[in-house]
Amino acid sequence: MRVIITGGCGFLGQCLARKILSRGALHCGADGASTAVTEVVLADIVAPASGFLCAELGGDARVRVRVGDVSDAAFVASLFDGAELVSCFHLSAIMSGGGEADFDLCVSVNLHGFLNVLEAARGCGAAAPRVVFSSTAATMGSGAPTDFIGSDDVIDDATRAVPHTTYGTTKSCCELLLNDYSRKGFVDGRCGRLPTVVVRAGAPNAATTSCFSGIVREPLSGVDCVMPIRGDVQHSIGSYTSVISSLLALHDVPKAKIESVLGFDRSVFLPAAALSLDDLHAALLRVVSPGSHHLLGKVSWEADEFLSSVISSFPTAVDWSRAKTLGIAPDVSADEMIRQYCADFAGSLAAGLELQPRVEADATVPEMIALITGGGSGIGEAVALAMAAEWGSGVGIVLCGRREGPLKAVAEKLAAVGATAFVKPTDLTRPQDVASLFDAIEERFGRLDLLFNNAGCGTPAVPMDELSAEQWQHVVDVNLSGVFHCTAKAMDIMKRQEPQGGRIINNGSISATTPRPHSAPYTATKHAVTGLTKSTALDGRRFNVCCGQIDIGNAKSAMTARQEAGATQANGAAMVEPTMDVADVARAVMYMANLPLTANVLSLTVMASSMPFVGRG
Repeated sequence: MRVIITGGCGFLGQCLARKILSRGALHCGADGASTAVTEVVLADIVAPASGFLCAELGGDARVRVRVGDVSDAAFVASLFDGAELVSCFHLSAIMSGGGEADFDLCVSVNLHGFLNVLEAARGCGAAAPRVVFSSTAATMGSGAPTDFIGSDDVIDDATRAVPHTTYGTTKSCCELLLNDYSRKGFVDGRCGRLPTVVVRAGAPNAATTSCFSGIVREPLSGVDCVMPIRGDVQHSIGSYTSVISSLLALHDVPKAKIESVLGFDRSVFLPAAALSLDDLHAALLRVVSPGSHHLLGKVSWEADEFLSSVISSFPTAVDWSRAKTLGIAPDVSADEMIRQYCADFAGSLAAGLELQPRVEADATVPEMIALITGGGSGIGEAVALAMAAEWGSGVGIVLCGRREGPLKAVAEKLAAVGATAFVKPTDLTRPQDVASLFDAIEERFGRLDLLFNNAGCGTPAVPMDELSAEQWQHVVDVNLSGVFHCTAKAMDIMKRQEPQGGRIINNGSISATTPRPHSAPYTATKHAVTGLTKSTALDGRRFNVCCGQIDIGNAKSAMTARQEAGATQANGAAMVEPTMDVADVARAVMYMANLPLTANVLSLTVMASSMPFVGRG
């Protein structure tokens, strides 16, 4: 079997070649049989530079380097000549910054070059050669008022491609060509949309976002660097190890599964995480031993506000669920991305630089994994403590909320009684934060058994015409959209895990049936949660996922504190209402949580017995 890697002498090309050679075989053919790799062709515009990985690859008799231009059809055709069985990984491209600087070069290499690859594969004599194409999220455009998507939107494989760059435009055209050549049976195509890859070894490339590698690579080598983007700007990032593994996984999926999952659209987003330059720099300082910090190159900032605004306009929340269905695994953490680079490119580190010892994770995963949103206080804290008291070391409790301090305080209480606690600060109004939360849960524990959608908020008790649009939207984002995004991510894990299934409990409210005066946003969202609960219970049946709702009335917490002077009644009078202890709510939640998945409480009300709810006041 011959493997052709265009752009094979670049960083990703050489890393991919090394991985293929170490495996020795790839899965191909209709039945996905393993086939020995006898030849790896690295095709590029220039031969590999000295150092890097080239010496390692050059010592392998299976490797051939071919220097040429993919925009030359004859050169590309020669790469396929004589191959009885061939797979091609097409990585060659003029990157974003370079593409904007030279339109003709970008179109020639990116578009016509890939068309040459498709035609060469079609005409080489091998039956439907497998072609894996590396695309980009730059096929999506955002930042302009008229765009279909904005920086806070979740993008997925169904998001309409309206690129804002020549680079993104050519990649989008290539995706369509790959789809059609596959539909016609000329090739067996698969496409992975790559995030910005870190940490790239070697010299910076022409990508606008190359600084996301530079902020790690240069300091590790003892070289000072200047960052052109603000430190707080998040961007969609992926490790080179994950990208390589994902491309190989895409290649190895049997054709029948590709057709059943992807159909006519052969492009999938690959795993990505929203990280900023500040995040990467903080991870670097965690990974490198404090005693070696003086050996790191200095990082300074000369942020270009225009460039920063352009990067910040890109969506960072990526739904890569179709890739996950094909068997592609989540990416590693920012710390691990840096450790992998240090291990693979130790020769690029400053002399004498040492890393912090890796803290090995506890290999023991508790029997039950539970996630509590709004877990830092009130009902969330009470439920966490009840779980720890009843289930002890058998439960791993994930606490999420906006503020890390309260979450850590609760985690300490849980640890004191032997429960495993995992803290993940999360803003539920940001879908990308929710995605990162669930990716972290799956990476750490491999499963999720219980989700308690507890986080919620309200507005001041004033007439609805005195509320701002922003106040309304914030309550919707927390109480409804946050619950939806958490539920969808939980459902995704629960239906894929073995054994399949799990339980979702939504914190509703007595307001889900009966409003208080001056509570329109809170009441509307809690009514909507009731609908979401029923839909989730219905849709979850086939996956053994149960969903129920607990409607709570007057549990004593921060949310009821403002009623202590008197809550407004339907007749306009103020009344000090009875309350109950949050521990009583926790006991009710635990009743629901302890049921087997063959039984479900769809709706349960727990309330202060004498509160003015039942009857006429």
